[in-house]
Amino acid sequence: MTNIIITENQSIATFNNVEASYICNVLEQAAAAGVSIDMIAQFPTTCEKISFAFTFYSDSLQKLLPLPAPLINCGNVKITVKSQDMVTGAGFASKVFGVLRDLSCTPLLITTGIDEIALLVHESSRVDLERELKKVFL
Repeated sequence: MTNIIITENQSIATFNNVEASYICNVLEQAAAAGVSIDMIAQFPTTCEKISFAFTFYSDSLQKLLPLPAPLINCGNVKITVKSQDMVTGAGFASKVFGVLRDLSCTPLLITTGIDEIALLVHESSRVDLERELKKVFL
């Protein structure tokens, strides 16, 4: 069985070319400010500096503004496709990305787990993406 979970009111904060220890500092500051962090991604690096991003509920934006120079993108939704088929079968990810391709939808952030793919997309893509994912998986 596959579940499609929608999480609205999401924003993404992106930090580029920072020291690796900066991730911990940022996450500690966010925790101290009471900001709940969701998706976290570190981008592949080719030098000693890194870039990373995380999502949070847009309602917490004011709490993050004191952090040094993040790029913030609001008005997003997280769509999580969760299924045991990811654990036991092949082709699950290709179906998800096929839907994205067919809709010309570019995700802002992608994270995966053993049994799920989470996509952060613009709110404007939500209805079409949700509908087409349901056609493929439900």
